[in-house]
Amino acid sequence: MRMPRRTRSAALIAAGVGAALAVAGPVLADSWGSHYGSSFRETLSSFEGSRWVRSDGWRGSGYISCSWNRWNAAFQDGHLALSVTDQPSGRDRYSCGEYSTHRFYGYGSYAVSLKAVKAEGVMTAVSHYTGPPFNDPWDEITMGIAGKDPTKLEISYVANSVAQRGAVVDLGFDASKGFHSYGFDWKPDGIVWTVDGKPVHRVSGKPEELPRMPGRLMLRFWSAAGDTEWLHRFTYPGHPLTAEIASVSFREDPANLSN
Repeated sequence: MRMPRRTRSAALIAAGVGAALAVAGPVLADSWGSHYGSSFRETLSSFEGSRWVRSDGWRGSGYISCSWNRWNAAFQDGHLALSVTDQPSGRDRYSCGEYSTHRFYGYGSYAVSLKAVKAEGVMTAVSHYTGPPFNDPWDEITMGIAGKDPTKLEISYVANSVAQRGAVVDLGFDASKGFHSYGFDWKPDGIVWTVDGKPVHRVSGKPEELPRMPGRLMLRFWSAAGDTEWLHRFTYPGHPLTAEIASVSFREDPANLSN
């Protein structure tokens, strides 16, 4: 893997999640509760309502051209399938899928095994988020694979509502061709992002300079609005596009006192 280069596009991923949840506001906060979770490892072969919720009935930020629809987070061939379809949802022409935890999770190691999508104008993303809808400052850790070039992983984070410059990692493979593990090891003094268990990017700093609030883990696949250099224009290809997620794990840091 080549060394990551700086880019503003990764920061835009984080901005999209924060803005989207800010729009949903109290609805999400009331329906998802506010309790903390501990270590888990889960194969996403069927819906597990005690841990997860399928977003439904609201639209994302200005970067997104679709509304979340619970039917766009389905299970096929033993995997979670997040899809973009041309079925109208809300005020939008397209529907897309988001699968999120009920609980907040803190410092520790996260990993998601997924197969991304290669197509202009779509994004396969994993975010760890909390913010104003949950009466927290905006903290976020994000990874995303833009469909225009699935050989790149975009990375960013937000600390106390301040978006940080992101990075783009050259994966050395096409993420749409098979399953790979994407994760991050989050501690009070730093974050290390990993691909297939190997470090690909790291940041360090004082706790107040980094995300420090427990947040919800969000698995998302969406289509872009407009025509930007970042994601390019989305044109529906005449059939659903589907990102697949095989498993998710979280190993709690021993110093985490969330329980």
